[in-house]
Amino acid sequence: MTTLIWSPAARDDVVRLRKFIESHNPDKAKQAAESLKQAASLLINHPGLGKRLEGRQDRELFIPSGKRGYVMRYRLDGQTIIILRIWHSLEHRTPADDDG
Repeated sequence: MTTLIWSPAARDDVVRLRKFIESHNPDKAKQAAESLKQAASLLINHPGLGKRLEGRQDRELFIPSGKRGYVMRYRLDGQTIIILRIWHSLEHRTPADDDG
């Protein structure tokens, strides 16, 4: 059986994204958080769904939302899926952001 684990950084990402959206649109914030949870759950039955990153064991799944979307980085470790990080596709990222 496949296990799904959210890293502390990924959990913090969901909280951060939800707080940001909530200040503009509380209903959209709830909807976005639910979409992220559903995408993670989808990985349980389809762990290879995300695109494999070159030179890494990590994968990225794009989650559409409006005109843009979110990126969920995760890693497969045997029967375990570890959600590493989540960010909005328009967010500025640095190499330090890549570790979960």
